[in-house]
Amino acid sequence: MVEDSRGMNMKNEKMIKDFLIIDCTGQDDSIVLKINNKFFIKKLQTNLIKNEILVLEIADFIEKHNIDLNSSFSIIINSGPGSFSGVRISLAVAKGIQLVKNTNIYSYNNFLINAAPYLAKKKNIVSIQKTNNFYYSCKGTFNANYLFTSPKKIDLNKFEEEDSIFVVPEEIKSDEMIKNINPKRIRIAEFNLKNIDLLIENKLVENKLIKPLYLS
Repeated sequence: MVEDSRGMNMKNEKMIKDFLIIDCTGQDDSIVLKINNKFFIKKLQTNLIKNEILVLEIADFIEKHNIDLNSSFSIIINSGPGSFSGVRISLAVAKGIQLVKNTNIYSYNNFLINAAPYLAKKKNIVSIQKTNNFYYSCKGTFNANYLFTSPKKIDLNKFEEEDSIFVVPEEIKSDEMIKNINPKRIRIAEFNLKNIDLLIENKLVENKLIKPLYLS
């Protein structure tokens, strides 16, 4: 369950079984198919994605694996943070496919996919990202289900969160700010798009108000 900036709770309303992931956030851009419980991954040329190029890449990928796009198939977009234009293109292409093939559209973000391997702990999770030299976090609290806040700029004066797991990307683990966290509570994020299954299982993909995640 995800809490957006207006405090609304989002739930995936249909069973998500076979799907295409589009990740064009500017780092390890990929498209991923999950069909009959098998994952197929295709790397894309980072930062060179245009609407027509992405459409061709997806069409070729789908044809190669003989996929029938219909109302039982889902497309899941990485909403960021990252390349704003890449996410917008991903969303535009997904909506175009939806109009023609009546597919379902969902989204996730990098905060959530990094936190996914630790959801089984059922403890508070603070997932951290660095964008434009600023640090942001999403906090997940567990009751019957996980509820994550919208991303917020980190207030260093209120940063210490007792009894939380801190999930930190590899590239910022040595930053001075990260060194202020108790090392025993830090977990290094292992970005793996196959972990989308963990987000689906925990109802942490969104199917409403899908838009690029912009961090000011």
